Amino acid sequence: MSRFRVIRATDQRCKLSREWQRRSLQAFAKIAGERELKGTEYEQTRANLTQTIEPASRGLKILLVAFFVLVLVTTLNAGLWPFSFHAENNVTWNPEQAELFFGDHGMVISGEPFSGTATDAASGCSMEILLKPARASDAGTILSFYNPQASSWIQLRQSIDDLAFTRSSGPTYDHKNQRSVFVDHVLQKGQWILVTVTSSGGALSVYVNGTIREAAKNIDLRGGDFAGTLILGNSPYGNSSWSGTVRGLALYDHALLSGEIARDYRAWQKNKDGIVPSDPTPFSLYRFDEGSGMIVHDHGKSGSNLEIPTNYFIMQPGFLVPFWREYHANWEYVQDLAINVFGLIPLGFCFSALFAWRIGVKRCLLFATILGFCVSLTIEILQAYMPMRVSGTTDLITNTSGTALGAWLYLNAHAQGWFERLGLVRTA
Repeated sequence: MSRFRVIRATDQRCKLSREWQRRSLQAFAKIAGERELKGTEYEQTRANLTQTIEPASRGLKILLVAFFVLVLVTTLNAGLWPFSFHAENNVTWNPEQAELFFGDHGMVISGEPFSGTATDAASGCSMEILLKPARASDAGTILSFYNPQASSWIQLRQSIDDLAFTRSSGPTYDHKNQRSVFVDHVLQKGQWILVTVTSSGGALSVYVNGTIREAAKNIDLRGGDFAGTLILGNSPYGNSSWSGTVRGLALYDHALLSGEIARDYRAWQKNKDGIVPSDPTPFSLYRFDEGSGMIVHDHGKSGSNLEIPTNYFIMQPGFLVPFWREYHANWEYVQDLAINVFGLIPLGFCFSALFAWRIGVKRCLLFATILGFCVSLTIEILQAYMPMRVSGTTDLITNTSGTALGAWLYLNAHAQGWFERLGLVRTA
């Protein structure tokens, strides 16, 4: 190789080395600049988190505190009203007729628990009730039994204007473990009807005014269902009060035949004094002809009188009922969810405004959400001891979500920019 080629190769290597050094310096400078920029952004972000957002004047500060107190009181009032641990039992006699009226929150219970009827599936059992609904649309329990040891329990309910016979499995109310037979549009406001439910051989029939309206298999009425505490006007596991008037109730330890049911209905039409005694004598028969007092006497074989309690109460109230048990696939359930979410947005908004003013923006959203959860939890715990309210985790979840949404709406950059342009807040 000649000397000139060696010199040229050396020059090329030097040139590449200088180019590499130049690019390396550019890369290092770029990295250093990015680090410096990131450090500046970090410091700016940290400064933003430690800053406070306070009302722009002393008058606005007083207004914020007053508005917070108003929102908190309104929220507690909405969650706990009517604030009563001993609600009055709204049950009254009609002195002119042999009947008992159930108001908005009323109930009648048996003085002693029933022991059930000693009948087999073949002979069956039956019940008759003479009633008049007070509402054109209602959702309440007309009759039920409370027996914690039972594997299942029955209810006779009004669902809008439908009559429903329901058997629920398990000692607590769970919508997923129940089977119902509905009779459509028979519960009309102000109209008397005689409802007869009879069962034998594992099948159930429902009669209205002496005429069969529904028949179903794989659901029945058993002698063991007449065990425990009889409840008229409410459910044993929650506030499900029914409003209306009752003139007669009969429980039978055998299945009534269609002719007997028609005879009972004709007898009522002629007598107008309620269900009349039949042959054989019913297991329990209540005429509601006392007119006054706190006792409804049993004219049947069991001799189990009914009592009118002084206070309205729930036999086994739910405590923070799991949300999956509270689920209903209907529009009312969706409306309730929306109310509980949007109803707590003002509280979250106020919590966030106070925290951002007093302790700064950092963790303001977290603290506001935790405080909203505590408020909701307090309400749900107290509701477990209030007979006209229901304690559940669905409200706890939705209320906490509403509080978090309200706090986020206050801390949102667009909202803060709007408040600053109006001169309502300032940063410090």
